[in-house]
Amino acid sequence: MNNAVSLLLWAGCWGVGGYLLAVAIFALPSRERLPVGLGLGLVAQTFLANLLSLVLPVPLSFWVAAFLMPIAGVLLAWPLLVRREGRRFTFPLSQALALALLTWVMTAIGRGLAIFDDYQNVPTVSLMATGEVPPRFALDPNLRFGYHYFLLLFAAQMQRLGNLFPWNALDLARGLLVALTLLLTYVWVWRMTRSRLAGFLGAVFAAFSAGARWLLLLLPPGVIESLSSQVTLIGSGAQTAPTLAEALRTFWGLNGDGPISFPFAFVSGMKHPLVLSHGGTGAMGNVISMLILILYRRWRDRRAAAVLAVLLASLALVSEIHFLALFPLLALAVALHALSHRRAHVPRNARRWVIVMSIALLIALVQGGVITEIARGLLLRLSGAAERTAYHTFHFAFQWPPSVVSSHLGVLTLTNPTHLLLVFLEVGVILLALPLTVAWGMKMLRAQRWWEAMLIVGMGIGVAATVIHYSGTAGISANARLFGAFHAPIALYAFPLTWVWARGRGQNVRVVAAALGLVAVFGGMLTFGIELIATQKPQLPTFIHEMDARMMKR
Repeated sequence: MNNAVSLLLWAGCWGVGGYLLAVAIFALPSRERLPVGLGLGLVAQTFLANLLSLVLPVPLSFWVAAFLMPIAGVLLAWPLLVRREGRRFTFPLSQALALALLTWVMTAIGRGLAIFDDYQNVPTVSLMATGEVPPRFALDPNLRFGYHYFLLLFAAQMQRLGNLFPWNALDLARGLLVALTLLLTYVWVWRMTRSRLAGFLGAVFAAFSAGARWLLLLLPPGVIESLSSQVTLIGSGAQTAPTLAEALRTFWGLNGDGPISFPFAFVSGMKHPLVLSHGGTGAMGNVISMLILILYRRWRDRRAAAVLAVLLASLALVSEIHFLALFPLLALAVALHALSHRRAHVPRNARRWVIVMSIALLIALVQGGVITEIARGLLLRLSGAAERTAYHTFHFAFQWPPSVVSSHLGVLTLTNPTHLLLVFLEVGVILLALPLTVAWGMKMLRAQRWWEAMLIVGMGIGVAATVIHYSGTAGISANARLFGAFHAPIALYAFPLTWVWARGRGQNVRVVAAALGLVAVFGGMLTFGIELIATQKPQLPTFIHEMDARMMKR
């Protein structure tokens, strides 16, 4: 079978299957069905491919997972098909064209960049394409690789079935996921604000909102020097320049960037724009979170519980910390709800979440990834085996005074006013939406809308990460991702909540809100412009040479 035909057949299977599942199981307006169906199909098929690869050889497991999607979709949607309820099966051409265009642009950008951890991710994709699922550590096959490899498995399927280079498959996977995230954001913000214009602008905000380190450039040089003397750069920040003051005047010291490097002043060690999602998980976590956010209150019947369990188990292969935190977060949300009502009672819909999350946890313990390796390590230690067989290690220690870590600026102590200013700029002006986000969280608690309540109560993980720091093989910069639990919900809700709040205010308030929105997206838009230049000069990933690519073609 032709490689392109194979790839289209595979994608068509999970696309059609996911769409039928979305229509049959969830009560969605017509504008939401296509993006939700595609996202649901992508995640569910990759989830099945991962489980089936434990017992079936590759690529058979990939094909079986793909064909199961339309079969399940037709079976569940059969009553609708028999009744010929064609109005439920719509195909918004504008959304399909937008998805295709965004995927093409983001894939082209990915081909022009070889940044972040592609020296690790590309060989892992290649290993899984050959059938090693879950993968071993590509740089040391004696070690098991407890990694959030869900995106890499999706790319591995495209490599194997479409006969693509692993780096091209990974770029295509990342591009599709960013595009899908923006489309899902568009329909969700439209739902939140009841405004199509707000939906479009909300997607733009999601694409480009980032830190505002560049505001430091507005300060006098003497002030910058004073700030710089209190900062010790780490990671790629230390590779950029010896001091913050010098780094702000030059380009980010990053391997694998395009023809024009990114100015250090316009990036962030805490809050990257979505268009810079070139890491090992890409925008997969965004897609799964948006799907749950859109679907969790749209059940038609109990079959939806199985779909949510699949989404949560998939989340465990993308962000294990946030998945495991769901259990204490739900308990805390229920406790806060009980306190507000002065009644010790677990609502019925909260018990339903406990069941769904427990099913997802049981799957996560055996499906591979970080949680499986943690469980395996615990069993080995209990059995007396002390030999290290997994690459990643996990250690946590109490930290005082409270501090957060920027992957560029290092440890920033919250009791230091200078560091506090830098934290604000690293995260960006979205932090000004904190009161609106907290107020929304309280409303969600009262309404027993547990997923959104957990998201906002989960900001406590980021707060806890200021006094409990991680140390291990992932490095100190991993603490920046833990602190992300604090500002990620703010970034999610900043635009729709501000839109609704400002809509009933005076013109001056709306002008200020718009100005702050421009500040929030300015750095991301400049970054995107530089990324577009990279599309004109595709490059091979780190350690891969032209001769390697030629040999692979043969």
